[in-house]
Amino acid sequence: MHPPQEPKYGIRDGKIVNRLSGAPIPDDEPIFIFRAKDRLAVRILTAYFSAIENPEHARAVAARLEDFKRFAREHPERMKDPDTSTAQAR
Repeated sequence: MHPPQEPKYGIRDGKIVNRLSGAPIPDDEPIFIFRAKDRLAVRILTAYFSAIENPEHARAVAARLEDFKRFAREHPERMKDPDTSTAQAR
């Protein structure tokens, strides 16, 4: 992943790692990824933003939220309803 695509995390040795600390996300920690093409992502990120109390984190989320809004404006043909069609059964 390139920093403009995901500024906080990157991939190293097959693991998702924090770009600043280099610490990997543990294998037993669930991760949920929102993509900008998901029609619900802006609503979800807006709700998340409204719950943030830390000003620094709020600024970072606000910037990503604007990125998602810009993507939706510039690429309406790529927007889609969320689905789980590629999710594997457990």
